[in-house]
Amino acid sequence: MNNFDRKTELIHGLETDYLRVLYYDFNGKYKGEYKSYEYNRLCTIIDGEKKVRINNDNDFTYTNEEFVILPPNSTVNLEINTPTKALVFEINNSLIDSVTKKVCTEFENDLSCDINKHILYEKVNPIVHNSIERILNTALSNEKNKKFLVDLYAQEMTYNLIKIKSVHDMLNVNSNNFIHLSVKMMKENISEGITISEIAYALNMSPANFSAKFKKVIGISPNEYFKNLKLLEAKKLLKVKSVTEVAYDLGYENISHFIGLFKDRFGITPKKYILNESNDKFTRSKV
Repeated sequence: MNNFDRKTELIHGLETDYLRVLYYDFNGKYKGEYKSYEYNRLCTIIDGEKKVRINNDNDFTYTNEEFVILPPNSTVNLEINTPTKALVFEINNSLIDSVTKKVCTEFENDLSCDINKHILYEKVNPIVHNSIERILNTALSNEKNKKFLVDLYAQEMTYNLIKIKSVHDMLNVNSNNFIHLSVKMMKENISEGITISEIAYALNMSPANFSAKFKKVIGISPNEYFKNLKLLEAKKLLKVKSVTEVAYDLGYENISHFIGLFKDRFGITPKKYILNESNDKFTRSKV
């Protein structure tokens, strides 16, 4: 294996309803960069070791005695100096949510761990190791129903992981991480003409997948959410700018379209809103 891209990852793997199981076999030295996508990753070593730098701020080397929880949308600089076999699980957010909601978790004492800027580096305990082994053996087997069995073992693995408090907190913080990141991008670029497709690609997600997952969590589409943010911003800007200036500032080239959206959202036209604001200021100044 001499390169790291999404196509290569998926060729060397198995995808079920709950997991993507990705297998890597580095025969010699390797140095490069890759990105994680919309799910949390459980990164493990079968044999060998990895030296990694995560999000330009976390440097460490790990072997088959540790695992790493890698949050969505991370950038990893990877260096391998000895033959290494690695196994990575992309854990579907629905699995994390389902297991967390259905079980009553009594947290075990945390093992030695390091949570640094949302990166978790933890010792592998025997129970988690056994779950990983069952998934690996099943994924490599000729069992006709192996995807079904892998999902059963995935539930077991996730249950055993969330019994460790640091892992529980990490997985649940990151399960909807893309929502927080996307909203942050919308707010920071509200006057820059950024599109939902550009936000999706920045998060390493397809626009369709991003839109579906966003709506599932928030209840409305990202387009609708972004439109509402813009209209709320419009109310602020209309206190100091004209209707035309605000429309252009927020990326609406069609002034009539902006006026229609504003009226649908707030029940009055932008011009009427400005007038009301002026009257309110005049009234307050006389009190």
